[in-house]
Amino acid sequence: MIELSVLLISYNNEKYIEDTLKSLLKQKCSFNFEIVVGDDCSTDKTFEIINYYANKHPTIFNAKQNSSQLGILGNFKATLDRCAGNFIFNFDGDDVVKSADAFEKIVTVLKENPKLGFVDSGYDRFLTDENITIEFSNKKSINASKEQYKEFITLGKVIPVGICFNRELLYKYVDFDYYIKQNITIEDYPILVDMVMHCDFIRINEPLHIYRVHSSSYSHKKSFDRIYLLNNQMLKLFNHFKAKYNFSEKLTKIYLERHYKSVLFNAGKYENKEVGAKSFKAINNKTMLDFIHYLASQYPLIRNIIRFKKKIYFKFLK
Repeated sequence: MIELSVLLISYNNEKYIEDTLKSLLKQKCSFNFEIVVGDDCSTDKTFEIINYYANKHPTIFNAKQNSSQLGILGNFKATLDRCAGNFIFNFDGDDVVKSADAFEKIVTVLKENPKLGFVDSGYDRFLTDENITIEFSNKKSINASKEQYKEFITLGKVIPVGICFNRELLYKYVDFDYYIKQNITIEDYPILVDMVMHCDFIRINEPLHIYRVHSSSYSHKKSFDRIYLLNNQMLKLFNHFKAKYNFSEKLTKIYLERHYKSVLFNAGKYENKEVGAKSFKAINNKTMLDFIHYLASQYPLIRNIIRFKKKIYFKFLK
């Protein structure tokens, strides 16, 4: 009997996938687990590397490359449908499980509390391009009250790295068909909101994983169009959840303020004058940073000064 399914979705993770797989295989567990891979038509050697490990460990791996690209959410759902475990450990092909007993700790919590929807835990954030590690970077959300944590999720402030779900409740409460029909390409936010609005949860107060941040990942790709698309999809999802779960006006105001500030920041970073002007106008409580980001969206000189100061900041951290 398989207790845990590692749901691993991958796309062009050639540089990092081997580290990810090794970290999964080093887990010391008192139960059986499987690694179910959904590769979304990688164009590099990602799936070749996955197959190498799958051939070495045929009883653990269930690896498949999609015949056509499904996108992150579609790939997640297709891979989920191939999982046999009672619990679903959601992981990406560029992150690392830091602790060899991580699975044991997580599954123990879920088995002791069978009505839980999911278990979250801590992670270190590794900034690959800067070669900097921020230890236990999600400590604030892990240690927040349950109500604060739920608010963090609805505001899109929780990055799911190694969250483990109750498989039965995942199918029961997450409306995958609706999100796929709406052409949503984000998988973590809608899954987490649906689950946290219906289920209880527990958080493990230690960093069990390493979240790798790099410029080639989907969520951090250096393209204003990609980032703007994700921001607008998040706004669409929030409005959907506002109606579905009757979010308060206070929460809505907080979300919209964060949304437009985020859009403004990226408009400044990538020099988009039109979006910068619109998002700046939409912000009610403007700060000095908002004025700086607005000016950066309009004037290259301001943007270059900001980039220079950022380089100095990361050198100082080292």
